[in-house]
Amino acid sequence: MIRYKKIRIKLQLFLGISILLIVVILGVVHITTVRSSLYKDYREKRYYTVLRASQSSFESILQRAIETSEILAEDPTLIKWFSSGEKDKKLKQLALKRLDYLQKNYNYNTVFAVNKITRNYWRENYDLLDVISDNDPDDSWFLSSIKSKIKTTLNFDYNRELNRSILFVNVLMGDINNPIGVAGVGITPSILAEEFNIHKTSENSKIWLVDSLGKIIMSENVSEVNYPISRHLPRDIVSTILKDNKTNIIAESKIKNIKYEVAYLPIYHGKYKLITMVPDKDIFPVLSVIQNQTIVFSILFLLISLFIVSFLSKGITNPLIRLKKLSDAIAIGDLETSPDHSLLERKDEIGILARAFEHMKKQLAKYIIEINTTNKKLKIDKDQLKETNDKLNIALKKASESERLTQSFLANISHEIRTPMNSIVGFSQLLENCDPNSEEYKQYTDLVLRGSQQLLTILDSIINLSKIEAGVMKPKWESINIGNILKESYDLFLITAQKEKLELILEKEEMHDSVFIESDLALLQQILNNLLTNAVKYTNQGYIKLGCIIESGYATFYVEDTGIGISKEDQEIIFEPFRQIHLDNKTIKKSGAGLGLAIVNKIVSILKGKISMESTIDKGSIFYIKFPIKAT
Repeated sequence: MIRYKKIRIKLQLFLGISILLIVVILGVVHITTVRSSLYKDYREKRYYTVLRASQSSFESILQRAIETSEILAEDPTLIKWFSSGEKDKKLKQLALKRLDYLQKNYNYNTVFAVNKITRNYWRENYDLLDVISDNDPDDSWFLSSIKSKIKTTLNFDYNRELNRSILFVNVLMGDINNPIGVAGVGITPSILAEEFNIHKTSENSKIWLVDSLGKIIMSENVSEVNYPISRHLPRDIVSTILKDNKTNIIAESKIKNIKYEVAYLPIYHGKYKLITMVPDKDIFPVLSVIQNQTIVFSILFLLISLFIVSFLSKGITNPLIRLKKLSDAIAIGDLETSPDHSLLERKDEIGILARAFEHMKKQLAKYIIEINTTNKKLKIDKDQLKETNDKLNIALKKASESERLTQSFLANISHEIRTPMNSIVGFSQLLENCDPNSEEYKQYTDLVLRGSQQLLTILDSIINLSKIEAGVMKPKWESINIGNILKESYDLFLITAQKEKLELILEKEEMHDSVFIESDLALLQQILNNLLTNAVKYTNQGYIKLGCIIESGYATFYVEDTGIGISKEDQEIIFEPFRQIHLDNKTIKKSGAGLGLAIVNKIVSILKGKISMESTIDKGSIFYIKFPIKAT
């Protein structure tokens, strides 16, 4: 019954949700179409009309104030008086009379003029209102106007002398690059505030007047003035508004999770922008009613469809449960159970499915026998294939390693042999044309000799490595005195170290002369020679130490240097043939074939010893070779 209920619920949910989705989609399409049509009509017929009316109204107020300020700024009497430093009393009388006349006849809140030279602030009624000071914050508007060199600017400010907030229209007097002062008028904010309220399209709408930098010049809320408009609008919308010099609408702008219609229009040649913001919910409240009705009808259709589907699903789910029991029996290997006779006689899709189950049962019995036979054969083939694959993997690994070593050998040897050979051939040719008694002849002879010795060393290393790999190198066991072999190695490399300006230190104790090990003298000497050669090669300054530690029945030879060191990555491969460390542009005295440490490692193994190392980049390395001691 549990499975039956799940099938019926799934069927009900599927059909119910399908119907619900269809209703919702149709409702959304309907709401979207209606909404789009209403908003388009609103924007084109009403909103743009309001914007144009607002533009005309504000433009006329500001244009009138700006034109008056420009007339005053271009007055020749006022300019002449200011230019003379206000010394002419007759010009003063005429100029101040002009200020008083404009204020009384045009009904401005104030009319003013400020002299850049004297810093005197003159206004109507022949009144010297103030003297501009660099240290007075209230006078920053004047300093900003002079410094910015913009002909006309607006600023909203509270004037202590007038005891009120005023929108000032400021116009530079004289040459814009070298003005002689600032003249202008002051507008009572209440005039613009009334215009703001007249052009608000709803109770929750907002309206601002901003300058080209996005600073609020006027607002119905005086506390917002002189603050950036970005406090109220997203920065991307503000950027679009400030860049666009046309009247436009940004439809359905999402601000603080509420959709708004944001409109803007230019004022006074685009220097200022009038911005309005209306919530979408205030424009067409009927849209919320349509949305709610759509949701209610969708739920109602869903409930009805679930009831109908529940009734119809019984005729489908009951036969499916019976066929499911047959499937469970077949799954556990019961191939004797057959579908109900009533199901086999049905003429619909259920009957077809029941007969298909019966046919499947018979075919399964046949296939099971064939599969069991095939599985036995596959198991045998699988075992054989696995064995073959293992052999192939081993062979492939050997072949790959052999190819790698061959390529490495050819690349390294060809390079290392070519270098001394080029030196020998080149300087031999130079010797043909050189005087045997000259200094050059001796120098070239030395270089040929060095190249020959280097070539001989490489060939000797290859021969030794080949002997070791072929297993023909057998040690000649004998008793070797530790003190003697340390001294011989020290003497052999002392001059070489001194030539390279290195200090070779022999750390030899008295007990070394009485301690013997069982080894091959030539091979042991070759180990120490290779290690000392590498120490000299990779050490630019400092010292090289040679010594031996006697403890616990073992003699541990060591070679320590203050050279370039070996990285942890290189320490893992340094004893392999033809492997060389990554020098990272470090200077060394000469290169090699990469065989020295590989030969040392193999000789140590032949002599039944152990090799290890410690190294730090740029600090040096220590190599240890450990052999058992032969007691005397």
